[in-house]
Amino acid sequence: MAKTRLAIVTTHPIQHFVPFYRALADDPAIALRVFFGAPIGIKAYFDHEMQTEISWAMDMLGGYDHVMLSPDQGQVQTSFTRPNSPETSAALSAFAPDAVLIYGYAQINAWRALLWCKRHGVPALMIGDSELVQKRSRWKRAARSLVIGQILRRFSAFLAVGDNNEAFYRAFGAKPSQIFRVPFTIDEASYRAAQIDRAALRAAVRAEHGIGPDDFVALFVGKLSARKRPDDLAEAVAICRRDRPDLPIHALFAGNGERMPALEARAQTEPRLHLGGFVNVNRLPAYYAAADMLVHPSEADPHPLICSEAACMGLPMMLSDRVGALGPQDVAREGENALSFRVTDAHAIAAMLMDIAEDRSEHARMAARSLAIFDEVDVKASLRGLNDALACVRRH
Repeated sequence: MAKTRLAIVTTHPIQHFVPFYRALADDPAIALRVFFGAPIGIKAYFDHEMQTEISWAMDMLGGYDHVMLSPDQGQVQTSFTRPNSPETSAALSAFAPDAVLIYGYAQINAWRALLWCKRHGVPALMIGDSELVQKRSRWKRAARSLVIGQILRRFSAFLAVGDNNEAFYRAFGAKPSQIFRVPFTIDEASYRAAQIDRAALRAAVRAEHGIGPDDFVALFVGKLSARKRPDDLAEAVAICRRDRPDLPIHALFAGNGERMPALEARAQTEPRLHLGGFVNVNRLPAYYAAADMLVHPSEADPHPLICSEAACMGLPMMLSDRVGALGPQDVAREGENALSFRVTDAHAIAAMLMDIAEDRSEHARMAARSLAIFDEVDVKASLRGLNDALACVRRH
């Protein structure tokens, strides 16, 4: 049986998605080529939100067929018009795909790929993390209602990364038969290896930050930006120390950004705050190993990959009600491996931390559920969902 020729069109290499491309390249049913708009992230660059020069400690381009559509245009931020690759259509014609997988709809190269599919009668599949969880202004809601349904009608199938993403597709007219569950992937091999070596990694990171072996550690991973609200976790730890000084609850931050100076100042008087700064991908599994709970207080995050990383390492999660990874069939399932709180409510975070730090049997139950749930949404599930979608669009 001939392989399905699959083109993927996206802006640039993203560290989380590279393992998915490699898994697709190894799939005997698929002939893959990934089309990148620009080589953002291949070289070291300064991330303004992280306020750090980033050079990813991983091979971003090896193990799969790819084309870099545009030369390095010097950009490190994407937008609707950047990267801008007029050669997208010609490159797709040269590859002659049976189907095209497009990341989102709010980028000019995505529109070029979608129009190419329309002209050539090739099915277009969409993947993204759009959801309806975030609070939006009335005019934005109205604009989305008018425009998005029209856009989605141009796609043949939708790859839902989670429950809220699937609800988004349904709300704008996608039929259930068009939606296939394809969870976002992580560097699964590295995290599963860290599971095996967890005790040593845990001891090393805790020793580095002066955290005791039996202390309870809440981990924050990501940009220390106002949007992600790291200060809420810092405040929650201060509340815990005030209300239950007998419970050694610590916060460990893996990231950098605009809130770093304020957190550094706070850490001068709060001994249970620990700032790791930017932690590269090769060291990040060790930080999860050092932790007991992932806490993500963000006021807007559609489907953060840190939830999948935490689940793979067996961490329960505490997430704000604006985090789109919460759902009964998603990676974060309330009451099973996750707890949720109203965004901005540091007292709720503190109360949950004190409860779970004191009830270690409940923590162990939630940790076991994280491991089991991750096995339901791992890369094998992603490959199954994509192959089902390809089989469906090719039949029709």
